[in-house]
Amino acid sequence: MPEIHHMIDTREYHSFSPLAEELNFNPEKNYLFDLSFMGCLDLIGDKAAEYLQGQLSCDIREVTTSHMRQGAMCNLKGRVLALMDVIDWHGIHLILPSDLIVPTQTSLMKTAMFSQVRIEINPTFQLFGFYLQNPLDVIPFGVNLPIERYAVANHENFCCYHLGQGYYIFLVKVSEGSALKNQFSKLNQLRGSLAWHAQQLQQHHVSIYPSSRGLFLPHRIDLHKSSYLSFNKGCYKGQEIIARMHYRSKPKHEIKVFTITTDKPIQLGQQVVDQNNIELGEVIDFCPIGQNKYTLTASVLFDSPEQFRLKNKTN
Repeated sequence: MPEIHHMIDTREYHSFSPLAEELNFNPEKNYLFDLSFMGCLDLIGDKAAEYLQGQLSCDIREVTTSHMRQGAMCNLKGRVLALMDVIDWHGIHLILPSDLIVPTQTSLMKTAMFSQVRIEINPTFQLFGFYLQNPLDVIPFGVNLPIERYAVANHENFCCYHLGQGYYIFLVKVSEGSALKNQFSKLNQLRGSLAWHAQQLQQHHVSIYPSSRGLFLPHRIDLHKSSYLSFNKGCYKGQEIIARMHYRSKPKHEIKVFTITTDKPIQLGQQVVDQNNIELGEVIDFCPIGQNKYTLTASVLFDSPEQFRLKNKTN
């Protein structure tokens, strides 16, 4: 595969060991991931759920104390501004990267006041990822993990929900966070956000960054293949364009995962082209996995060749 170029986005990676060890997983062990780059927004008010229904692409009516949903906030052109998890645990929370917390809060607050809804940053929780490989190995708080995808387990000081394929998110009160980290650290089963990111890309779960806000339509990042998009819920911001694409256009692109080697930078949204400089798609997300080696996800045309390169601005 030809060399292509890569640059890490501004989002910080939290690692606790050299890169090779950080990405090494014993298949008989479970792992906890410190997701310090994630944050939480609270929606406060009697009409919080009703208000959110008109803002996000998922059906908020399906969010209960036992089930969560993942949704996208889009602009009027139907392009994704943020991806987030929506849970109902002592109130409605939006879980998303911290570097998108303030832009998301600002966007929502423009209309929230008309529904008498407050949107506040919640600093009292810590976010952890968990990877279940062995039911007999250590599990946070010894909880009975929900098996169904998107199912939620609620407790007084934490809640957790299942993203599928054995990956979970734990929302933990700060008072419980240090003990949980220490438990897994002593077992050498604590990892950082880089390892989590690498694992999620392999599952085709991409992120939106400050530099990629408003770049991608939902169908270009495969959201139509998940519960991120509901086509039965009614209107929300960008819904008309997204629905038109879904019902009147035939998909031409899909998310693919590649391993690349380079010592030069790329940018999110950069074109992927073939050897004849014909555009195949664009870069969606990427993560370092070794010295000058990366996992990269791109939205490319169906049946695209395996040989490709990234088009620089000077090309």
